[in-house]
Amino acid sequence: MQWINSKSGYGWLSIALHWLAAIAVIVMLVTGFQAAFAGDAGDRATRSALMGLHISFGASVALILLARVISSYAQPRPAPPEQAPFLKFLSNATHQVLLLAILIQVTSGPLAVWSGGRAINVFNLFLAASPFHRARNQGVHEFAELLHAIGRWALIGAISLHVLGALKHVMIDRDGVLKRMLAPAKP
Repeated sequence: MQWINSKSGYGWLSIALHWLAAIAVIVMLVTGFQAAFAGDAGDRATRSALMGLHISFGASVALILLARVISSYAQPRPAPPEQAPFLKFLSNATHQVLLLAILIQVTSGPLAVWSGGRAINVFNLFLAASPFHRARNQGVHEFAELLHAIGRWALIGAISLHVLGALKHVMIDRDGVLKRMLAPAKP
């Protein structure tokens, strides 16, 4: 069983972390946007409930997301498919932006909660205490909120490019690139 990447394809570790991270990021984006929409509509109770879910789920998947980023750099990368140099550059840049945006979100999310003077409540099971000792730090809070917004939109843009690239490989190139992210290549 191929756990680690090789030059010919991805291993089970990368494949599992890729799909777990994809699901986690989608859930985080959906709950975050739903909370924002509820807040814009003036529904404070729904916004609060959705933000609680967003924060709890984010705390629950943070290690998976960090493992995804670390794994991407710690393992060999499979050889990229043959395509125009610009498309190879765009593919690599998109991948790097996705990883950076994940790091931004995993860092800025907790920082925004803590700098707001609150502990992170994880599904009412336990609290991750604020290093700010319950004092609101407005400057750090605003910076964390800005970073979180930048990371959110970077994720949306990079995910869009990533999905379009995957569709190109499936529908136009028909080169089996998607299969590499479904199961390791046979030796």
